Amino acid sequence: MKNGSRGTFVISLDQTAVDGQAAPPLRLLRVGALWRWSGDAVRVDGGAGAWPERVPDEMTDIRRRAARSVRKLFRNADPGRVRRQAAVVEERFADGGFILTDGQARWTATLICPEAGSDPLCLFADGPPPRDTDLWIVDAAPGPTGPDRDAPSGAVICFTPCTTIRTRTGLRPVEDIRAGELVQTMDNGCQRVLWTGRRRITGARLHALPDLAPVRFLPGALGDGVPDAGLLVSPDHRILLASPRAEALYNAPEVLVTARDLVDGARVTRDRERRGVTYVHLALERHEIVFANGVATESFHPAALGLESLGAADRQRLLDLVPDLARDPMAFGAFARRMLSAPEASILAGH
Repeated sequence: MKNGSRGTFVISLDQTAVDGQAAPPLRLLRVGALWRWSGDAVRVDGGAGAWPERVPDEMTDIRRRAARSVRKLFRNADPGRVRRQAAVVEERFADGGFILTDGQARWTATLICPEAGSDPLCLFADGPPPRDTDLWIVDAAPGPTGPDRDAPSGAVICFTPCTTIRTRTGLRPVEDIRAGELVQTMDNGCQRVLWTGRRRITGARLHALPDLAPVRFLPGALGDGVPDAGLLVSPDHRILLASPRAEALYNAPEVLVTARDLVDGARVTRDRERRGVTYVHLALERHEIVFANGVATESFHPAALGLESLGAADRQRLLDLVPDLARDPMAFGAFARRMLSAPEASILAGH
């Protein structure tokens, strides 16, 4: 296949990368993310003939192409199995997808699952975008039903033991704080702790999933005396940044940026030498800015990366306290500040 080919093509999600992460989880397919693909796309519309001038946009037509993609992709499999997969593809078809641009042209990707439990495919009805090229996601909708393959293992927003939290009675190790105690917040004075949780990541799991490794901030990495004694947090924990540049770029004087997006290889690094780590969750009655080792940072919000990131017991305790979270994690309330995506954080840093 040549760049610029027209026709209906499918690309496995494993052939793509989002913000530099190969084979990305669906949660990373969000507006503002940087997307690219490599390898070969599979044409599924019947060969190399000319594509009609008008590209049909009815859902039935696209579903028909999706069914053909199943037959093509599994042409060496058991014929009966292929027919069954093609017959149910409409039921597994996702209304979700995303739109890409290079600043001039646009490409629409529709997400499909050929069979239950399989990785999604990206279907391009009017030819795929150029390979090995950085593109931006400018619109995105929910993807196929089924578990996000990395969400349970990769979604962690929490502190590590020995991190000191500013409370009404002074500095307290985060692991000693219990529900009902009062924690100092930036915006709303002292607020009650609603829930705490823990997640242990073994050394073997860290070795297998290095993306779970915590991020270490050296003393003073974020300013004079901030943090005061260093800080070790999970990679998806967000730090509050304030600057005129944030105001100019995002119309927000203060923004939240994940620790992973602040790694510079010098004063902010990934700690990949640990033989395991315990992550401690701290949820107040709403999303707040709290102080950890002198750093303004976020409390836990269940919608930030999903309830599936919690252990079963911790998740049930939280749902017992806020039952509406089972229906909609945003029932917890709004986020305390605007949260930047990885590309937005890179732009803020001037990269």
